[in-house]
Amino acid sequence: MYKLDVTSPLHVLLEQTKKNQDLYKPLILRLVNDEDRVKFAQIVTETPGIQIFDTIKEQVTELLRCLKPLIVFMPKNELENIITQKLGNSDEYGVWVYYPWSNKLVHLLDEAEFLIVRTNRNKYKITDEEQQTLATKKIGIMGLSVGQSVALTLAMERGFGELRIADFDELDLSNINRIRTGVQNIKLKKTVIVAREIAEIDPFLNVVCYHEGITEENLNDFLTGNGKLDLLIDECDSFDIKINARTIAKALQIPVLMEGSDRGTIDIERFDLEPERPILHGLVAHLDMDKFKDLKSFDEKVPYITAVTGFETLSPRMKASAVELMATISTWPQLASAVTFGGGVSADLSRKILLNNLKVSGRFFLDLDEMITDEPVIKSEKIETVDKEPLSTQEIEDFIKTNHLSEADNEAKDLSESELLYLIEAAKKAPSGGNNQPWRWHYRNKKLHLFLDESTALAYLDPEFISSYASIGSAIENLLLASAVQQLEVKWQLTPQFAPKHIAVFSFSAGQAPTNAEILLEQQIPLRHTNRKSPQRAEISDEDVSYLTDLITQTPGAELTFVKEPAKIKSLAEIATQTDLLRMFIPEAHEDFLVKEMRWTAEQANLAQDGIGIHTLDLSNNDQMGMTLLRDRKMIDFLEKINGGSAFNRLLVQQFMSSSAIGLITMPNSEVTSWINSGIAAERMWLGATSLGYQIHPVNVPLIFFYKNAIENSLTISNHKKEKLTQTEKELNLIFDKSENQTSMFMFRIFKASASPQRTIRKSNDKIFSIGRA
Repeated sequence: MYKLDVTSPLHVLLEQTKKNQDLYKPLILRLVNDEDRVKFAQIVTETPGIQIFDTIKEQVTELLRCLKPLIVFMPKNELENIITQKLGNSDEYGVWVYYPWSNKLVHLLDEAEFLIVRTNRNKYKITDEEQQTLATKKIGIMGLSVGQSVALTLAMERGFGELRIADFDELDLSNINRIRTGVQNIKLKKTVIVAREIAEIDPFLNVVCYHEGITEENLNDFLTGNGKLDLLIDECDSFDIKINARTIAKALQIPVLMEGSDRGTIDIERFDLEPERPILHGLVAHLDMDKFKDLKSFDEKVPYITAVTGFETLSPRMKASAVELMATISTWPQLASAVTFGGGVSADLSRKILLNNLKVSGRFFLDLDEMITDEPVIKSEKIETVDKEPLSTQEIEDFIKTNHLSEADNEAKDLSESELLYLIEAAKKAPSGGNNQPWRWHYRNKKLHLFLDESTALAYLDPEFISSYASIGSAIENLLLASAVQQLEVKWQLTPQFAPKHIAVFSFSAGQAPTNAEILLEQQIPLRHTNRKSPQRAEISDEDVSYLTDLITQTPGAELTFVKEPAKIKSLAEIATQTDLLRMFIPEAHEDFLVKEMRWTAEQANLAQDGIGIHTLDLSNNDQMGMTLLRDRKMIDFLEKINGGSAFNRLLVQQFMSSSAIGLITMPNSEVTSWINSGIAAERMWLGATSLGYQIHPVNVPLIFFYKNAIENSLTISNHKKEKLTQTEKELNLIFDKSENQTSMFMFRIFKASASPQRTIRKSNDKIFSIGRA
């Protein structure tokens, strides 16, 4: 490692520089004072390389013009005489200011005259009376990344008498993208940098530095030391400090101003005028802020962070940056343009608040992207959807009659309403894509008819109703098991000739007692659910694999393959993440998933009685935040533009790698009956897995994209992406060693974990079941 000789001139200079690193107060010398004259002489004669700047004559000239504007019309020689007379002994006129950190000595007007010239061009946007009022005000700024721009703008306008600045951090090279300073200041304290720059603008301004930043120990002193602050400007990153500072500021009736440097977000809280105003407009009222300082993980802090920042109101690019945080970027982005803009806005609002020209409180947006914008050359096409009315009982009756399905089975048993409801309750607990519950049951003349309700089955990832057919197959399996437990023998048949509307017809008669296997599986129906947790990985035994495989092969043509090797599971995770991102980037798929399928509150889920409630997804706070950000289409478009979104892969990879195995169910062809039978087989396996203590998480998005890719004009994506999908499908087939004559129909994770505490809601019986006329 390179080291300097301790006797070298460069080493001596470096050591001297280090001694000056914390200096930010200039030395002000008045040569009419004997002591100051001695110091001045020492600095001039004993400081190597000192730079001296003496423009006092020009400053006096400008002073005279400020005091008497018409003096500019005076003859030049008369003006020179007045200047010479005023200057007298020019060395003693005014003050000499020594800046030790830059080794500069500057001759300036003394404070009163300096103030006249410095503020002359503020008139009359700021009057003399207002300027005098501002000179009595105390402002505190917490955080100097954004706060530096605020502080310097306030200093240039002379918008305060005392400025307290607090930041514990040192300048890094990456900070210079938004902090106006030189590279020579890297690793200097931000407080020192800002105080120095203010001193170089105006050496008479009073700046007090809190180099350790704001802490619990010094917060009260920051707010009240040497007199209470007249305004607190919050630009710090610490959320507990934000809240604690406001809590005390509210008690002290100190107004608070905060600028967010994204979308020009402005928060004003006039605690001086509204002592009972809730902090941060009540956005954190539901949170226990006393707990925040004890929280360890980012995930635990997310509810607090989102409440303060208002994640859903961030700009699309900031949302995209939040998604990429700790994936392709390491910290929140900020731009010099936004920070400088924010500094100007904050200084302007500060002046108005301190002069009591602005009394409003609230959160405001000065979003230039919305205020000044071109019409896009290509507008995002609105996704047009045709909403179908749910299948009505009358339509069902007409269909049954028209297609000669109304004849009664004289040998069949006429089920009671309680028996029917027992079967329907079991059937409707079956899984369905997006929890769309596409089934519609109708009982007439001793026959139970099963229909596909197309109004619920129009999803982008339900091409040709394949996902709905599989879901209906699962409902059939539940119905058959429930019938066996009720000692009902079932005679049933699929009706593919009537697809997609009419799926199957069932008739019942007295049967034998159920087998132990049927009782066991039927008992799992209320326990079975989709589980998305990522537990500690546990092995699956060969015995369990054999049992589950046997359950699958009870359906003719069905095959089940498990992949247990971690390397192969990781490859499957990568395949799944590719198609998950594709689902985000295709507008129709994005609309389907995040607008039609997702339910963002429990209340919304209860009202709709379908869809996936975000509270049922076993997500961490961080991942729930990520899901919420996905709703912004502009953010998604930007992510695609920068090839982003890799952060979303993290969750899916984590889920896959925590799995005991990944399973794939295949059938010999892709006919309607095959998809229905795949659902029957999948549900039987799922119930069996539940009986063994396993959890199941379907991951069918890749398979559906492969299916859509095979259908001509089904995917509105580039040929390059289609080719990539084709290659991805080949990779999946190779991993599972799938034969060419088999169609992939159901892929899932299997793992050991505790049950999910929240379950998707099911539709009420009146929406899915009816009894027709005899």
